Amino acid sequence: MASRKEQKAANRERLRQEMERRRQRSRRNRLLGITAGALVLVVAVVAVGIAVLNNQAANARKGGTPKNAVANGLAVQVGKANAPVTLTVYEDFRCPACKQFELGANGSGGFNATIEKLEDAGKLKVQYHLASLIDANNPGTNGSKVAGNAAACASDISQTKFRAYHDVLYRNQPDEQTDGFTTAKVLSLAKQVPGLADDKTFRSCVQNDWYHGWLQKVQSQFDTRFNGRVATPSMLLNGKVVLGGTVEQLPAEMASPQAFERTVDSMAAGKGSSPAPSSKG
Repeated sequence: MASRKEQKAANRERLRQEMERRRQRSRRNRLLGITAGALVLVVAVVAVGIAVLNNQAANARKGGTPKNAVANGLAVQVGKANAPVTLTVYEDFRCPACKQFELGANGSGGFNATIEKLEDAGKLKVQYHLASLIDANNPGTNGSKVAGNAAACASDISQTKFRAYHDVLYRNQPDEQTDGFTTAKVLSLAKQVPGLADDKTFRSCVQNDWYHGWLQKVQSQFDTRFNGRVATPSMLLNGKVVLGGTVEQLPAEMASPQAFERTVDSMAAGKGSSPAPSSKG
């Protein structure tokens, strides 16, 4: 049998070993706690950094310009870049006269189909300045800007999506006195353009109003372009005013879609220049 002295020594050794195990366990726990705390801090810093970058990106987009903007960044273009004839159009999606120009008085007889035919033939490109004149004339409304922003968002996806969506917005234009173009409405209308409503970039652009600041710049330029006589639609053909300002009606060469097509065909063939403004100009 072990002597009392040996038992005491054995007890002391067991106690020493237990204390050593506890010390090592405590050290591990401290290290794990420090590591976990450091990871939480790193994650928090990264999350804050991402949030800041996202916020900066969102702010940059709000003050930005649509990807493929032309005319000093103030217009959205449809048609081939090398098309010989350029139609510059100032339109407001809430404007009944703009809808009539595009689609006709009763949904037919407008210029839209002819314009798209000439674009597809490579003879014409159209530069759309998306105005918000009706909002400006009716404080507290913003349907022109909501629709204009959504159209600009569609142009970021493609020319094809913009052209189709532009037509959808006019076909579904609310009464001028009704501020009917809401964010929910324009997103719903986007379902009529295949693939547009489901595009995450488009939806984010619409919901976050990316081009609000850009639309203000477009309208500011419009306010001065026609010497203060601002009305929609206003148009230029190869740089010459054919409607707008003191020119109150289209010249004979553009008085109908058929006349417009003949004029563009002639200009594209190099047989003529832009039609003269109306005699009222």
